[in-house]
Amino acid sequence: MDGTQRSESEWQGMVAEFLVCKRKLESKKEALLILSKELDTCQQERDQYKLMANQLRERHQGLKKKYRELIDGDSSLPPEKRNQVNLAQLLRDSRERSQQLSDELKEVNQRLAEAQGDNKLLRMTITKQRLGDDDVGTRHFPAHEREDLVKQLEKAREQNELMDHSVKSLTDELQDIRAERDVFQQKTHRLNVEMNHILGNDEIRMLDVDALCMENRYLHERLNQLQEEVTILKSNLSKYKTALECRKNSKFSGKPNSSALTGVLSAKQVKELLLSEENGCSLPVTPQSISDLKSLATALLETIHEKNMVIQHQRQINKILGNRVAELEKKFKSLEMSGIWSLPGITYDVSLGYNGKVRDNILNEQAPESPDLNFNKGERESNQDPDDPNILPVPHSSGIMEASELSQPYLPQKDQHPTSCPVPSLCEDTTVCKDNKDTKLTI
Repeated sequence: MDGTQRSESEWQGMVAEFLVCKRKLESKKEALLILSKELDTCQQERDQYKLMANQLRERHQGLKKKYRELIDGDSSLPPEKRNQVNLAQLLRDSRERSQQLSDELKEVNQRLAEAQGDNKLLRMTITKQRLGDDDVGTRHFPAHEREDLVKQLEKAREQNELMDHSVKSLTDELQDIRAERDVFQQKTHRLNVEMNHILGNDEIRMLDVDALCMENRYLHERLNQLQEEVTILKSNLSKYKTALECRKNSKFSGKPNSSALTGVLSAKQVKELLLSEENGCSLPVTPQSISDLKSLATALLETIHEKNMVIQHQRQINKILGNRVAELEKKFKSLEMSGIWSLPGITYDVSLGYNGKVRDNILNEQAPESPDLNFNKGERESNQDPDDPNILPVPHSSGIMEASELSQPYLPQKDQHPTSCPVPSLCEDTTVCKDNKDTKLTI
């Protein structure tokens, strides 16, 4: 009995709940019908308003046309009034146009929002179709992550397009640079051919412009030094010629020398005269002897001045050669560092030579003999009198200072005089640089 009563009470409760749900459903249906009716009425009202708006626009356009026709046709209005009317009309037209554009912008924004919503919904449906629904299968990516991936893909496409454009521009620039490079290569080849032709080279080889400029500068400095030496030699030669001519004239005329100090004396004879003066063999105090002593003093001063000039000249030469050696060392070092120039098993140092050994004989063999040397030497020999005891032969110290001699101590050669000047000049004629023992004085 208790079970049957309980089942009946439960059945009655369920029936009551069913009736309540049925009533709620009916009320929902009625509300839905009411909402649908209201939606229909709203749509009808919207259509009516749109129709009214279109009618008003058409009416406004017609009135505007009529007004324009009236204004244009009325010639009684003054020009200022016409301009004002035209400006007012333009202002109204612009306002209407702006209003129309704002309405169109609103519609376009609304369509854009609807399109974005449709696009989002479409993406969600596509993902559901590909990956399965929630009930069928699992989704690997949420919707927002999917949107982020799509955005990243679009950005990557844009970057790829930009990179393609940049690559095209760079390829164009590369082609232009290659064309310019070819032009410059042709120019350098033509210049190299012309320079080889000017220098007289049989083979066409690449020339180092820096080395040519350095060699040109060095040769220019040497030329200046040689010109200075030539001027000094010419002045000395003129002095010796005048002295010898005076002595020959005195011999031919048969007039004896008024004093023992007249003529050309060597340093040894001057030393003997001074020693004889110290030993008590004094010269007679005559105007001629005083003038001879004054001439001797001036000659000694001139000789000292010449020696100083020679020393300064040799210092300049040494400076030029030192700069030349430093430039060559830098050049060789740069070539060795770059790997362009290297000899297997042979190391070269400008200041020491090959493998640390001095190779002066190579440079001495390459040094040509100056033609001015033989000419000046022969001229001096012809001007000298072999029977004259007052004139001594001048030793000749030939040879150009080599690059290796700058770093080595001076050692006199066997064929040279032991008291010759340790710094030879750039020219082969070294009559300017003589030792004090072999110096001739012109009085």
